[in-house]
Amino acid sequence: MDEPVFVLDGIGEYGLDPLASPGNGPYYVKLYDGSYDASGFDSLAEARAELAFLAAISDHSVWYDVEPRRVQRPVA
Repeated sequence: MDEPVFVLDGIGEYGLDPLASPGNGPYYVKLYDGSYDASGFDSLAEARAELAFLAAISDHSVWYDVEPRRVQRPVA
C-alpha cells in the first residue's frame, strides 16, 4: 500500500508517518534542508499549517503561490 505525501517542491513535505508510535499523532513534517523533521501531528491540516509556518519564517514566499502536490510513496 502506498501512502500519500504532500510535497512543496524545494521546501519540504508532510504526510502520514507509517512508523508513528501509538498514542502520538500519525503525521509528520520535514524540511528538505534538514533543519526540521518532526512527527506527532494529529491531522493533515495541523501538519500542513506547520509546513506553511516554517516556509513563511524561512522566507519561502512560493508557499503562498503553489499548492503542495500529492505524490505516492511505497510504505516500507
